[in-house]
Amino acid sequence: RLGASFVLRGLISSHATPNPLMAVNQVSVNMGFTLTGSNGRVISDTEASSSSYAGSDVPAMALTLVNEQADEVVARLYADYCRNAIRPK
Repeated sequence: RLGASFVLRGLISSHATPNPLMAVNQVSVNMGFTLTGSNGRVISDTEASSSSYAGSDVPAMALTLVNEQADEVVARLYADYCRNAIRPK
């Protein structure tokens, strides 16, 4: 009965590797999100990525990188929504 007006699809991936020059782990995070209207029209398509040395706690650093990028990604999605979304009258 209740249909979605918008659909947000996203993928967050991370990749951890040992640094070949130093004895530390490094992690990189890539995020991609697409906001579409119920008609399938793309309203926003945004990506962000970041990388850092991770030390011994790779998952915690990956989460930190996601959190550091989250505000910017949400701001871009919202700005594109405000600019591109057509609201039915």
